[in-house]
Amino acid sequence: MNLALLAVVGTQFSSPDAAGMTTATLRGGSKSQTVAVYNVVGVIDGAAVARFRQFYNSVVSDSNVKAVVLRVDSPGGGVTASDQICNMVKQIKAAGKKVVVSMGSLAASGGYYISAPADEIFAEETTITGSIGVIAGWVVLKGTLDKIGAEPITVKSSHAQSWKDEMSITAQPQDYQLKHLQGVLDQMQTRFEEVVQAGRGNKLKPRQEKVVVTHEDGKAYTHTNTEPFNGKIYLASDAKKLGLVDQIGYQDAAIDRAAAIAVLANPKVVRYSRRRSFMEQMMDGKSNASFKIDAALIDKFQTPRFMMLWKAE
Repeated sequence: MNLALLAVVGTQFSSPDAAGMTTATLRGGSKSQTVAVYNVVGVIDGAAVARFRQFYNSVVSDSNVKAVVLRVDSPGGGVTASDQICNMVKQIKAAGKKVVVSMGSLAASGGYYISAPADEIFAEETTITGSIGVIAGWVVLKGTLDKIGAEPITVKSSHAQSWKDEMSITAQPQDYQLKHLQGVLDQMQTRFEEVVQAGRGNKLKPRQEKVVVTHEDGKAYTHTNTEPFNGKIYLASDAKKLGLVDQIGYQDAAIDRAAAIAVLANPKVVRYSRRRSFMEQMMDGKSNASFKIDAALIDKFQTPRFMMLWKAE
């Protein structure tokens, strides 16, 4: 029994392949006609990019992989992280492989950004997608610090007096700083729209929308914007009308379509996932506190970020 146990444990320490991925066959078929399935789940950050790069390295030069199905279930995330994954999706296509996206419950903002270059996009009936926009936010703690008797000290280099702390958590931003940040967000928005337009092409069917907005002065103004480039979310039926998605269907339908457009007579469908070490699997069993303060949380709290992210508060 001890020898058997050691043999089992030993297999858990086996070295991962060159890209650190493990595979599971979902449908049998010809290895030379592989459809690779990969899940992009959760917030798109640096860790998500690293995981996706492992998948990218496994399939981009594999001549057996003829098509890729990306299962996207994400509210989006960082601008740069989303852009990096988007670029790898483009490179997979450039390598001659067909790419089909299967959207889960949520594929919004950065989740849509990484989906836009695909050859075709499938959404489920209840999928929330769209949210084509960029947002930045942070909390100013000055009043709170005053109440507890804490006084923040900030020292800036002489040449950086105007801009170095324009997103400070201890002071309200100046008007010129807000104007600058608005310009940065608008540039990122332009890139987002360019990625969507390049990916969807003539499939897009934009339309004008008028919204009555009440400003702080109490006056109501009619604001005209263009759907779907206005940050709005859509269910699958409306997303299809706007040309954001091609078909309404589940993952199996997306896999079938990927095989069809890649002209595969006997496709083998394989799911790729990152191979976890034995210690990582062991750590899954540890108890998790409902709220934990660590270095990562403190960094997220202190550091403002530009995000392609949709959140329901």
